Amino acid sequence: WLNKADPAGTIMAVLVWVLMGYSALTMTFLAKTGGIPNLAAMLYNSLAALALTCHIKTSLTDPGAVPTAAVPTQEQRLTAQKLSMCSQCQTFKPPFSHHCRICNRCISRMD
Repeated sequence: WLNKADPAGTIMAVLVWVLMGYSALTMTFLAKTGGIPNLAAMLYNSLAALALTCHIKTSLTDPGAVPTAAVPTQEQRLTAQKLSMCSQCQTFKPPFSHHCRICNRCISRMD
């Protein structure tokens, strides 16, 4: 689900990968030359790999968009909740959802 319409985000994602790879390579060379303990380099590289795995997973996962065919539930209609429409999507906007200008759609529970 990578958003190709956001060139600044793509550049920043590539920059993160380059810098994390460089730092992991530096830690490996430092451990080989005896500058730091091998255990510290292994721990750092493991954490860097986990961080990059989380980064790629969040980059490629759908953020939880509100379907365009979403309609208010019967419970929401009966209670006096304010039912709102998104001004950009022109669809029902559930509580706690907001329109994302990069994705160009409403996202559930966007922070």
